[in-house]
Parts: sequence; structure tokens; C-alpha cells
Amino acid sequence: MTAGRVIFSWFGMDRPPSGPDHPQPADLHLAQADGDVETYLAAYRAVGGPHGWSRRLTLTRDTLQAILDRPGRRVLIARDAAGTVLGFVELDLAHGTPAAPAAEIVHFGLAPAAQGRGWGGFLLDHALRTAFDAGAARVVLHTDTTDHPRAFGAYLKAGFRLLRVTTAEPDDWN
Repeated sequence: MTAGRVIFSWFGMDRPPSGPDHPQPADLHLAQADGDVETYLAAYRAVGGPHGWSRRLTLTRDTLQAILDRPGRRVLIARDAAGTVLGFVELDLAHGTPAAPAAEIVHFGLAPAAQGRGWGGFLLDHALRTAFDAGAARVVLHTDTTDHPRAFGAYLKAGFRLLRVTTAEPDDWN
């Protein structure tokens, strides 16, 4: 990373994951939380806090609610049996056009306590299958140098192709 600059990596996938679904870990519970601002913010803080994510935190409640209420917006929250947030995925299933349906993984990640257990592979596989099952012909996402250092490799391992790399000043995006 260049001092003061953030490197963004954009990825795309044009076909669903091959092979069987990743098995859901017994101690990880997945629930849909579409449109629930408080649940969303708790997950966003748990996953993004260690990486300095703040963009969603600066929005008014009404603005964030409007984003979460958009057609095709899906929020999946992973928790343990005690209800502690372990990770989340924010999907935009209406990212493309009718002629070129696409989905974007807007936010994805695990809380620090959930990392290193293989749960990210399950959560990413589930998100991808959800997007392709909803009719997406392509799924895109990005990561950057403020995210977890293993994110880049995890996306390549999942079958994404690197599409482009850009840089920006932190104040331009966060």
C-alpha cells in the first residue's frame, strides 16, 4: 500500500460455485435480517470495526433504511448459539440490468473471534449460491488494503477473477 492511499481490488464471477454446497457449521446460525437497521449496524460494527469501516455509520437512520429497503437487498447475519454476531453478508441482488442480471456482494466478513475456523468459506459459498439462485449471471465484489489481509486470496480461491485494481485517498471512500 502506498502511504496514505488505499488499494482496491475488484473481482467478478460468471458462474455459480461448482460442487456441493459448503456444509453449514453446527455452531453457526444464519438468519436473514433484511431492512433491520439495528441488526445490520451491530453486524457492520462487529465485522468492520477492526478494519475501520465507517461509511454506513455516518449515514442517517433514514438513509440507511432506504438502502436496506431497496429491491433485491439481502442481509444475512451469522451468529453463534448465544446470539453473538460472527459475520454478515450484504447482497445487492439487483446490481445489474434486465439484459445483464448481476449481484454485488456489498459487504462481507467475519468478526475477529470467528476468523480462522473455515466459516468464511461457508458464508461466501452461501452468498454466491444465493445470488446465482436469484438469477444473477455475474457476481462482483471488491476488497481493499484496509480489509483482512486474507480476503484477496479467499476471493481467488472461491473462483473470482481479478477484474481491476485502483487506488484512492482514504477520505475519498470512507
